[in-house]
Amino acid sequence: MDAIFFDLDGTLSDPFEGFARSLRFAYEELGYDAPADAEIRTLIGPPLHVSMRARFADRAVADEMVRLFRVRYADTGLFENVVYPGVRELLDALAGRLRMFVCTTKPHIYALPILQRFGLAEMFDAVYGSELDGTNADKRILLARALTEQRLAGGARIALLGDRELDLIAARTNAVGAWGAGWGYGTSEELAGADHVFNAPHEIAAFIAR
Repeated sequence: MDAIFFDLDGTLSDPFEGFARSLRFAYEELGYDAPADAEIRTLIGPPLHVSMRARFADRAVADEMVRLFRVRYADTGLFENVVYPGVRELLDALAGRLRMFVCTTKPHIYALPILQRFGLAEMFDAVYGSELDGTNADKRILLARALTEQRLAGGARIALLGDRELDLIAARTNAVGAWGAGWGYGTSEELAGADHVFNAPHEIAAFIAR
């Protein structure tokens, strides 16, 4: 392997607590009943503004929902987050053997502080995320930009590891390996098209070693 691009939410860390609390705050501020936990889990991964606009016919309401979510998330929610078991060990095992990047639809302004707080930021060659205005929220475009900037061509020696279908689509679009993180939020149906699905981080290091 030459390089691996890691998704953040649902792959490196579990954001559920902070995401759920911030989303409930937004719903309650606007007078709506907050979604149940099961529905909230389906919203982790895709860009929030896309999900909200799909749920509210009034775009102004959807955008206000995102704004209120960010009010709480930027202050508190992004740190109500935990690294998945085995992730640190995986990154340690791969360090120096290949190039590692983060590629997330989460705004870069949130992604980098999360990684820094966990002491993981220095493990990566670069961190790629979207902007608050929605720029680069399409992971296909974001990954293409990252590959170009890093002067990496496609092929099986490069992979994107993520837990949702949008990660696999981004990988396929850019002709790199599509790897599924089976411990995240994606369903088995979502990950059915992956080149490989791993059930735990340690399986990745073993796979690369073979």
